[in-house]
Amino acid sequence: MSNKIKVSLFNHLIDAERQLLDPEIRQSERALDALLDDEFIEIAANGTTFNKYQVLTRLPTEVVPQFYNQHFKGRMLSDDVAQLSYQAAYRRTARSEFNYSLRMSLWRKQGEQWQMVFHQGTPCAPFTISMDDD
Repeated sequence: MSNKIKVSLFNHLIDAERQLLDPEIRQSERALDALLDDEFIEIAANGTTFNKYQVLTRLPTEVVPQFYNQHFKGRMLSDDVAQLSYQAAYRRTARSEFNYSLRMSLWRKQGEQWQMVFHQGTPCAPFTISMDDD
């Protein structure tokens, strides 16, 4: 099996990843439920872990931070598991300092639908935020 990801799937998963940052999606338990696998686990940049239930109860109440993500890379780990990695910068308010991290997500195909099964953010050194959509 080649670990090369198809461009169409790569673009679909980047879009799904960005949907999870969309205020409307984050406030909809139904939309989040569709995007997250039932076995979902997140390891936050501070080392805290969350399961799907905790994310579904936490995200709708959070103030959505300002996010940038860029330099996506993708590969297939199996026929039905894909890995995305990218740089992310976020801040709580327009006056806050940015927090920089490297992010990794695993997406698993369930039937015809791809759902995030794992996500981790690891703090990293500051980088230049590109306003290009890559």
